[in-house]
Amino acid sequence: MTPDAPASRKRTAVILSLFFVGLFLIQGVFLPYWPVWLKGHGLSGGEIGILLSLPNWIRIFADPLIAQQADRSGNRKTPMILLAGIYILTIIAFAFADDFWFLLGLSAIIGFSFAPLLPLGTTITVHECKRQDLDYGRVRLWGSLAFIGASYGAGWVLDASGNNAIIWMLCAAGIVNFAIITQMPNPQTDRPLRSGSSIMFLLKCPTFLIYLGCICFAQASHGTYYGFASVHWEDVGFSHDVIGLFWATGVAAEIVLFALAGKYMRSYHPGLLFAVGALGGIVRWTVLGMTDNFWLILLVQPLHALTFGIAHLAAIGFIARAVPAQIATSAQSLMATLSMGLFLGGSIWASGPIFESIGSKTYLLMVIFSALSFIFALWLRRRWQEGQTIPI
Repeated sequence: MTPDAPASRKRTAVILSLFFVGLFLIQGVFLPYWPVWLKGHGLSGGEIGILLSLPNWIRIFADPLIAQQADRSGNRKTPMILLAGIYILTIIAFAFADDFWFLLGLSAIIGFSFAPLLPLGTTITVHECKRQDLDYGRVRLWGSLAFIGASYGAGWVLDASGNNAIIWMLCAAGIVNFAIITQMPNPQTDRPLRSGSSIMFLLKCPTFLIYLGCICFAQASHGTYYGFASVHWEDVGFSHDVIGLFWATGVAAEIVLFALAGKYMRSYHPGLLFAVGALGGIVRWTVLGMTDNFWLILLVQPLHALTFGIAHLAAIGFIARAVPAQIATSAQSLMATLSMGLFLGGSIWASGPIFESIGSKTYLLMVIFSALSFIFALWLRRRWQEGQTIPI
């Protein structure tokens, strides 16, 4: 190790951590309060469901195209800079949107520009963590801390300034995100050793399909929560700062998991981790579907560490251990596209009209998704053995 190696390693860890900070400053405002902003513009539950789910649908097409090009070129940073810039301009345009169709078009651009940043940046992060022996969990937790600060802080701002502040908070977070991305490392990985579509290759791999079943249903189970938790809590009388507290409590538990247990997760089979996360979802969504009691909501919010946190570590861990680096971006993108796009987007869209009819009991549909994730997790546990790598 050269004398400069420790300093270089520390700088890399800081920049990668800041990448997640920038990304989740945006998410910390967007997830809890974007439905509130849309509701304030007089949109119905069905229209809100469409606008919230559209970016997830768009990424189904955008993510794989961008990911395959990144794998073929070995360059992930340049497209990230371009996409982050487009996101800032699009958020500014929302301030001038005055009808549903304008909002629909801008939501489509958000899906194209923002969604690919996570799989592209995660690929760089996983590559650098493996190369420099960094703890991915401790790098990723800074994003969760940023989410807490943004979601809780935005609640205070909204109570003081009104819903229009949401746009400008998202714009400021986007500028921070853009600046950080320009400083990220840009590792040049080998190009794939095979011809043809790496996406189609992965979709023909039975083990990878079982893995997708685990993470896709795990993410789908969050549809009602991401789409309508804040709207419902506002409807039953909780203030914005209390709503921010609910969101922050869940992510705080996720941070504890990443900080204390992240590195230990490497020794556990991804199927086992997915199963634990799914069981947490069955409990969490059942409680949120049955009660609006402040203390019971606060009690189950730490289960976010299981429903999202442990499932995320399982998803990242499987790709790092089972997928060759040459097609890692395609694998990350396919996982994000289907789980956060098709499945979560479909879940949010379906939750809209159902929520209008039965309110918070829509969470009981999320229980079914968690149960399906549990079944796929047991299947993956039997199918994939540690040390197996998908051949290319």
